Amino acid sequence: HIHYCLVLNIVATPITSFISSRQVVEVVQDALIAHQDAYEDCDILHRDLSVGNIMVHENEGILIDWDLAKL
Repeated sequence: HIHYCLVLNIVATPITSFISSRQVVEVVQDALIAHQDAYEDCDILHRDLSVGNIMVHENEGILIDWDLAKL
């Protein structure tokens, strides 16, 4: 088992601090696209999609916490 740590130079906010329902939908869509890309391009499943693992940065969704990801 190999553990990797990725550090980003951005500060994101939790999805729970959304400003509108439209933003929630767009941010969740971004996270789902990231998950789809990871699976289709690299055969990686995130396996922990949850409210706590979707962050917002400049109105874009970021899928974080890939600790449980499986190849």
